[in-house]
Amino acid sequence: MFDSYPLLESDTFIPPKLRTPFQGVRHAIFWQRVIQTLVLGYFILGVAAHWQAKDGFASFIHFGEMFAPVRLPELRGTPLTAYPRAGYDGQFYAQLAVTPDVTNPAVQQSLDNPRYRARRILLPVFAHGLGAGRSAQVIQVYALLNVAAWFAFAGWLHRRTAPHGLGGTLVWSCALLSLGVLDSVQLALTDLPATVFIVGAVVAMERNHRWIAAVALTAGGLTRETSALAAGLFAPQGWQPSRSSSSRFLAGASSLLPLAIWLFYLNHAVPAGNYGVEGNFDWPGAAMVRNLWLCVTTIFSGEPHLRHYFGPLAMIGLGYQSCHVIRHAWKGGSVWARAALPFALLFWVLGDSVWSGYWAVARACLPMSVGFFLLIPYDRNLPWRLVLTALYLPHAVYRFWPDFP
Repeated sequence: MFDSYPLLESDTFIPPKLRTPFQGVRHAIFWQRVIQTLVLGYFILGVAAHWQAKDGFASFIHFGEMFAPVRLPELRGTPLTAYPRAGYDGQFYAQLAVTPDVTNPAVQQSLDNPRYRARRILLPVFAHGLGAGRSAQVIQVYALLNVAAWFAFAGWLHRRTAPHGLGGTLVWSCALLSLGVLDSVQLALTDLPATVFIVGAVVAMERNHRWIAAVALTAGGLTRETSALAAGLFAPQGWQPSRSSSSRFLAGASSLLPLAIWLFYLNHAVPAGNYGVEGNFDWPGAAMVRNLWLCVTTIFSGEPHLRHYFGPLAMIGLGYQSCHVIRHAWKGGSVWARAALPFALLFWVLGDSVWSGYWAVARACLPMSVGFFLLIPYDRNLPWRLVLTALYLPHAVYRFWPDFP
């Protein structure tokens, strides 16, 4: 059963004599409003700063000079900000949005790895429809889909955290300003929209709407295939079989079937391309230790980058999130613990290709981070939990602003 407001499954009411660290703060509601205004204001100003008279919000997409010669013909006359060297992955999904036909030779030529990029077809198809198939409009729509996802995520998370007062507002702020969230927005990627679909699946499952949850997770999988890892949300409470186990299993299997069919089709109809995706996985902790050693030696050998200072802090924060989620899931936990568990395990086996930019780790494990923020108890330990996991938040805020490294 659910309470009159949306508490987590593992939540309980705070006894009258137990006070959280923020309950005694004077004018707590005032400070809640101040924090919320600052977070929303920062994000809106950051989005507005990406707008350029030349190409609108297309700078979010990071089209690279290296791939300009093979860019879609429909875009060659469109004014686009060109970033040095390769640019970033959003340029490939944006071109799929312009022409979602994955069998089109021009589309395949414009993608670094056609089969890999085409796995994440839902967001491009959605942008193509909203932009009415017109190239310039589609580019603008695709660039702003992550912005829309951020506001949707912010609204839902506010409902979940608002009952916890100032502590809940701080959790809300840390989640919205986390590196995985902001990096997905400022690079126009699939991570945040896919996580929003996972959120929808979890909410539906909490309300016992299994088939709605299956549809939401299907959408997440077609947005980003790793979303399929969240299928653990269909597992029964405490991992114990129950009368509903068969229907849960059926709903979970149904949520994965469309993605499996799509991947099978791509494997036979679309070439892999010249750019591989090797190095994404490694033995547990191996790539993280190598990256830590690189950060430390670079700091002491001269000319370090901000990434070398914040990288170890990210390892601490994300590592703590992973351990916390694993501990909750081991106990049976809430729906969120079961959905976030595979991503908490994924954190430890990511390879050098991902750890080369620790923000990619934060994006890949974003459902784990969201689960963590929803699972941390709002008790006397909340301040140090937030500080520990938000050590690298300043770099996230810094990177979101245009032209910052």
